[in-house]
Amino acid sequence: MALYVPAGARTRRLVLVGAAALVVGVVLGYVVGRASAPTFADQVADVQELATAAATALERLPIEYEQLLDGGGGESADTLIDALDSARSQLADAYAAAIWLADDAPSATEEAFDSLLVAVSDSVPAAVFADAIDQAVTRIKATFGIDAGPGG
Repeated sequence: MALYVPAGARTRRLVLVGAAALVVGVVLGYVVGRASAPTFADQVADVQELATAAATALERLPIEYEQLLDGGGGESADTLIDALDSARSQLADAYAAAIWLADDAPSATEEAFDSLLVAVSDSVPAAVFADAIDQAVTRIKATFGIDAGPGG
C-alpha cells in the first residue's frame, strides 16, 4: 500500500537535500583546494631553485673564460655573453616569481651582470673574472636567502 506524500512536502524535502548537498560540496571543495594549494614555503623554495640555477650557470663560466683567453676550447666572447644573458634571464624569472621582494631588488645583481659583460669585453685576467663571478653569485644567494651550504 502506497502512502500519499503531499507535493509541498516532496518539494521541501528535495530543496533540503539539494541545499545539504551544495553545502557539503562547497566545504569539501574548500578543504581539498586549501590542502592542494602551494604554501608560501613552497613558493619560496621554487624561487630559490630558479635563482640557484642562475647562480650555478654563472659558476661554470670561469672555466670557459679561461679557455677564451687561452684561445682553446672553441670559446668566443659571444658564447660567454650568451651564457651571461641566459643566466640573467633565469634570474629575471626568479625575480618575477618572488613577489615578496622589493621592486628595486634586482638592481644589485643587474650591476653584477653588467660588470661581468664589461669584464668579458675588456678581456680582464681570469682571476679578476672569477672574482666578479663569485661576487655575483654571492649577491644572488644573499638576495634570495640561499644558504651557501658547507664549503660554499
